[in-house]
Amino acid sequence: MNRFDRVLPAALLVLPGPEGTVTFVRQIKGPYAGNWLLPGGGIEPGEAAEAAARREAAEETGCVVDSCSLFAVYEFTGRWAQGSYHLLMFGFLADRAYALPGGFTGHNVGGIRQARIGELPLHSTDLQILTDAGLAGFDDKVIAKALAADGITMAAHRVHGTVRCAADRG
Repeated sequence: MNRFDRVLPAALLVLPGPEGTVTFVRQIKGPYAGNWLLPGGGIEPGEAAEAAARREAAEETGCVVDSCSLFAVYEFTGRWAQGSYHLLMFGFLADRAYALPGGFTGHNVGGIRQARIGELPLHSTDLQILTDAGLAGFDDKVIAKALAADGITMAAHRVHGTVRCAADRG
């Protein structure tokens, strides 16, 4: 069974970098392969969403995030070469900037970059996510047009207030 044959719970971490940059990884697998995306991936059985976001960020970027906040949950649906997919993505924002460790190559990614918004071609889903995280200000019409062009339906369920990661609750 393909892991995309069911609703796939996943988590991502918006990881600010130095001097107004954001951390991106080049996806090599899945429906968005070949694109620069925010670090993230599937939640393992028994794993909390925030733990998955931190684990994926560490595996893909080498950055060990000590504090983050849940800001939204997204549902992505679409089609790719292997059929339909439905992702349930928990979006977390690191509470401070992190610099990439030198020489780190990343697990299961084709590259890692810290770039300012506009310096890399953004995936259509990242337009909404970066706007919701407060790091960009894309217009709703621009986002809708980009998602439609990619054949993606995206529902955003925004968190009101700040929800701290479990490790930060003491």
